[in-house]
Amino acid sequence: MDRVGDWIIMLAAASIMGWWVLRRLDRWLHEPPGSRLRQLAAAGGVEEDDIVRLLREFDYEVLSGKHRIPLRVAVDGQPSMPTRLYFDYLAAKESKYYLVKLDRARQRMEWTASALRERLLVYALMFPDCEGILMVLPQEQQIKIVRFKVEDGEE
Repeated sequence: MDRVGDWIIMLAAASIMGWWVLRRLDRWLHEPPGSRLRQLAAAGGVEEDDIVRLLREFDYEVLSGKHRIPLRVAVDGQPSMPTRLYFDYLAAKESKYYLVKLDRARQRMEWTASALRERLLVYALMFPDCEGILMVLPQEQQIKIVRFKVEDGEE
């Protein structure tokens, strides 16, 4: 009799686990695009400063500021090493999201295609629901929008 009872308990536990996994999978599959960005927007606060005012002058709504994304890197099976990826603000305009990076004096942006790719492509790949990356040039009081597009075909 103990064996039948053990099987019933095992089947009940497996059923509950299966139901939970299917529910999580269904929720993940039906998650709307941009939900990760909305979570970031809800998580961060915004302090009023010159950059926020500049973004508002250009009709951007600043949703949150100063984000740090923790990453781990492993090479050839060695223990993984921690690192971080930073962006300054998350903004929206006309229901489209934009990551905001500042052009800092100590690390000026080089405006060539290869330099933009090396420095900003990671953000576009991590947040594909973003419309683009806003580069704020505080000294010039300018905002430039950087977008990446994968071209079809070979050269």
